[in-house]
Amino acid sequence: MLKSQLQKEIENIKNNNLYRFLRKKDNNILDFSSNDYLCLSKHPEVIDAVKDGLKYGFGSTGSRLTSGDINHQILEEKIAQFKGTEEALIYSTGYATNVGVISALCKKGDLILSDKLNHASIIDGCRLSKADVLIYNHCDMDNLIHLIEENGSSYNNLFIITDGVFSMDGDIAPLDKLKKIADEYNGILIIDDAHGTGVLGNGKGTLKHFNLKPSDNIIQIGTLSKAVGGLGGFVCSIEEVIEYLINTSRSFIYSTSLPPSVVSGCIKSFELIEEGALTKKLQKNIELANKIFKEQDLIEEDNLTPIYPFIFKEKTMDIAEHLMKNNIFCVGIRYPTVPRGMERLRVSINVGHSEGDFRALCECIKKFK
Repeated sequence: MLKSQLQKEIENIKNNNLYRFLRKKDNNILDFSSNDYLCLSKHPEVIDAVKDGLKYGFGSTGSRLTSGDINHQILEEKIAQFKGTEEALIYSTGYATNVGVISALCKKGDLILSDKLNHASIIDGCRLSKADVLIYNHCDMDNLIHLIEENGSSYNNLFIITDGVFSMDGDIAPLDKLKKIADEYNGILIIDDAHGTGVLGNGKGTLKHFNLKPSDNIIQIGTLSKAVGGLGGFVCSIEEVIEYLINTSRSFIYSTSLPPSVVSGCIKSFELIEEGALTKKLQKNIELANKIFKEQDLIEEDNLTPIYPFIFKEKTMDIAEHLMKNNIFCVGIRYPTVPRGMERLRVSINVGHSEGDFRALCECIKKFK
């Protein structure tokens, strides 16, 4: 019975052109889909650090509250220092961080205001919390203020949650304006800086990009799997927030901690990001990509981040297949990740790309069109 029911549902997914499947990536192919913006996942010093971390063993053997607290506090101290906060806490994934932090902090009687284009992990964290949730139009401060003034007075706590850099569009949340709103209405600002850490603000992230200092009503969330090149997630804030999460955040308490070798690699990644050379190189590549993509009418305005949405709508998946046949890996993004009618190639550039790589991508797209 279950088999036949699932077969029907899978067939329906295929009929709606929404079928997903796993595709193995050839390491020799030109990759424009990776989030490894600084190419730290393959950096020799990071790999050496990972090897050294194996002295602790293959796995951590337990949660952080049992046997799994090994070199993890060293990484947390590094992240807190890097982000300029009192403390930090690492989770097994970025997804688990958003789900665990939001569901623990936002309670019944609280109100969450969430940007319309926030990542799925934020959406799921909001759903798992007991708080009421209102969605404000993407980066629309007037709409956000309207929702707060219409609804905010009847709640215990007000949380404004946003991505720092939006993963499918590459645009940046107006954190300077969001911080002012949070301050004015006595709210707490939660920023998922997954795609801003290592990219903006000399690598320090979106808060630094706006020259904003961490404060008591700001909680920064991030991932170790994008510019850092590893695996895991983190949250950093005041001491009391971290202490509370250690005691209440279910995805932290009940998950086996990161392998110590991964932790060692991430510590080295942060050291390399702090040196500054890689973030400067990434910004130069973004400037070069802007120039070439504008020449080819693929973008109208310069990007500040390495994420480029090339919106081709119904042509998207065909173009992605065409690119693959020409040894260019750039996956098509469609509903439900993006709204219907906004299907796109999500082009993601990194420090390893060259001018020739950008031109090869443009030429291949141009031939298909």
